[in-house]
Amino acid sequence: MRNIKKLFLCLLMLFSITGITLTLTSCEKIDEQYLLDLPFEDLTVDYDGNTHSIYVENIPEDALVTYANNEKVNPGVYEVTCTILYEGIMVKKTATLTINKLESVLEAEAEQVAYLYGNNIKVNYKVNNREQRVTIITKKDGQVVDNNAIYNEGVYDIEIYAKESTKYAESNHVNVKLTVYDSKFDVEFNDTEVVYDGTEKSVELTGTLPSGYTVKYKDNTGTEAGYYYSLAYIKDASGNVVETHAATLNIEYAENEEFAEFLDEFFVAYLEGDQLSVNIFCENPEDFGLGRYEASWYTYESYEDTDLDEAKKEIANLRTELEVYKDAQLSNLQQVAYNNIESFLDYYTDYYNIEDSNYMKILYVDQFGGYVADFGTYMEAYSLRCKEDVQDVVDYITSTSVAFPSYLSFVKDKTDKGYALSNFTITEMRNYLKELMDDGEDYYLKAILSFKIDNLDFLTAEEKTSFKNQIADAIKNHFVPGVTELYNGLEAYLDKLPAENEGYWSVYENGKEMYVLELMDLLGLNEFDEEDYIEDIEDAFSNANQKVISSQQKLVKNHNISTYADLEALITKYPIYNKLPIEMMDYLDEFAKTIVPELKNKPEITIKNMDAASAKVSNAVAYYMKSALDSSQSEFITLNPQKLGDSNDVLGTLAHEGYPGHLYAYAYSKEQGLSNLSTIMTSTAHGEGWATYVELKLYEYAKANSDDQTFKDIMDYLYAQQLSGFLLETRIDAGIHLEGWTVSNVQNFLKRNGYNSDLETATEIYDLIIEMPSGYAAYGYGKLFFVNLHEEAKDILGGYYDEIEFNAMLLSKGWTSLGELENTYNDYMKAKCHKYGITFEAN
Repeated sequence: MRNIKKLFLCLLMLFSITGITLTLTSCEKIDEQYLLDLPFEDLTVDYDGNTHSIYVENIPEDALVTYANNEKVNPGVYEVTCTILYEGIMVKKTATLTINKLESVLEAEAEQVAYLYGNNIKVNYKVNNREQRVTIITKKDGQVVDNNAIYNEGVYDIEIYAKESTKYAESNHVNVKLTVYDSKFDVEFNDTEVVYDGTEKSVELTGTLPSGYTVKYKDNTGTEAGYYYSLAYIKDASGNVVETHAATLNIEYAENEEFAEFLDEFFVAYLEGDQLSVNIFCENPEDFGLGRYEASWYTYESYEDTDLDEAKKEIANLRTELEVYKDAQLSNLQQVAYNNIESFLDYYTDYYNIEDSNYMKILYVDQFGGYVADFGTYMEAYSLRCKEDVQDVVDYITSTSVAFPSYLSFVKDKTDKGYALSNFTITEMRNYLKELMDDGEDYYLKAILSFKIDNLDFLTAEEKTSFKNQIADAIKNHFVPGVTELYNGLEAYLDKLPAENEGYWSVYENGKEMYVLELMDLLGLNEFDEEDYIEDIEDAFSNANQKVISSQQKLVKNHNISTYADLEALITKYPIYNKLPIEMMDYLDEFAKTIVPELKNKPEITIKNMDAASAKVSNAVAYYMKSALDSSQSEFITLNPQKLGDSNDVLGTLAHEGYPGHLYAYAYSKEQGLSNLSTIMTSTAHGEGWATYVELKLYEYAKANSDDQTFKDIMDYLYAQQLSGFLLETRIDAGIHLEGWTVSNVQNFLKRNGYNSDLETATEIYDLIIEMPSGYAAYGYGKLFFVNLHEEAKDILGGYYDEIEFNAMLLSKGWTSLGELENTYNDYMKAKCHKYGITFEAN
């Protein structure tokens, strides 16, 4: 210890005498003022890589002088302090040492030209050093565009300057006009789509080449249907290739008339007998070959093994009918329809082969109100186009006195088969039913339907009165008794399920098999690996959660936030657009123009709220109900006022459900020439993946259109929150149903990731997820899938990435499975990368 202490003291001594200067002067009387008057001048020099200092002149002999903040190399302004101690007199003096940064000079031609194919198109400039980073601000038509040095054809106004660095000052700013052409020659080589007819097709360079120049092609002809990635080489008189152009030849089968007829027949079979679906999807059912069917609400019917055998046989027969066209020449959009039907049949083949699959389902009774909660939603949305439609509503309400009590048979059959419902599920269902009973004859639907009937111009005053009376009577004498009978009957099924079995699918013998089937059907991936899926979700959640933490810390640091309430108050203070919901649609319309093409037929959008009872029990903050296939006039969005938060939450929800989310995507799909079946047979993962991606883009749009740094910080936080959203639930869903997580495991996961992990919270999340297995994956994994496609495309395409064109491609085939979407993406990227000479390997 003594040796270390001795060494430490020596180091202190060495440190203390650093910077001491001893100077001899002539003998004269020296006082404090004399010392203060000694020369200690400011010094300004240019940076040269050497050490620069300021020293006091004419220091008395035996004076002790020390300096602080002296001996500097790098540019800056330094306050140098010297302390003079002489015969008991001590004074301090200061002076300023300034080391100037070097001049930065950036040079660039004011007008520049570039050509597309195979080049990394750049604006050319030169800076007089290698240390500085150069900033390039690119505008097209006055709007800032991607700063990547790769462009599409057009004229770009570019501002270039070198940022200030350690040694160099900010450079001069240079403005450049960059014109990007496809070719030096007056020629074009364009992507071409042609219809297959068994003869050779080709794509050729159009335009005129100067004398002496020739063109040679590679892969520009084809006979069979498919994509041909063609090249056109322009050669000079010496045979040297001076320019290369690329285009894709797409030979596509014409529409197969026999398969088109099959699709029409399948569409009829798909909707036939279901009056509710017919009303939603068909404004004029007769035009589709559909009639009017019994208006009766969904009623549970017990089934026997013979019913199961019949269902399997029907699926097998449909598959046989479909496979007639397996090797047929189908158009691209018909192939999408074929894949839709094949996936549909694959799912039901596997579903019926899982023992007790029908009993494992939780359909009619659940913590959210089951099919009873759905009733009001669908009756609100039921289109009243003629007198028969109004009568349908009366009939539907009347049928509930039979339909609702039938759910007791469903619960009994589940219980008898060993799939009893938990006390939690039954209690929550009964709580919802009790609220309906309390409303009684004043059930909200009566007022809404009466209002709708009063506004129908095809009914006489007497007919309106009659129908309103019939609806009131049906609610009083059928709906309320049906709800009451179900409420009372469910009490008998309490305490039927042991507490240790309340995991539902996760504890069933065939539960995991059922879960994987549902998850694969929901996502529709080309391949599914359980471990890869969990790893992808885990990594995505972890990365997104870190972004939330970082953005939160930034707000805490910059805006004096100490509690979550402070954070919410700050966000509320800086809304994106604080208007009424219907006014928000104008803002979203402008936002939509930045990420999607405009619709050919823009519909009129109506926004309304859920009724109080449904809003309280519903797990949704809002929903969009699809419109009729043969109509593009009206669209509806329903909000849940009890689940929505501030104006940003409302705006984000309207973007998700409406423009440019679900409503836009569905309306756009109706304009793409898809079959009716492809339009309505949609993938939830595609739909929710797109809508959640839209919310991310909303925050980007809001941030880009503001100069307020606080607002930008809030948008970064909301973006991170949206990126993270649903990934936690998706990960827990996989944990419960693939890995057997218990409530304790959920607690540990929450704790590990910085969330409230008390038993009550973990139990609430567990109870939520066990009743909707795989449900959150549509949101969490769907969003991740869309984000990954966009990020990969941006990385590969650089400045050739076009957000609107890219999203049009993603929505071009409707809400397909994610596997189908990946194929669409690969085809697009192959053609796009081929056009610009970029390497791309399909996923």
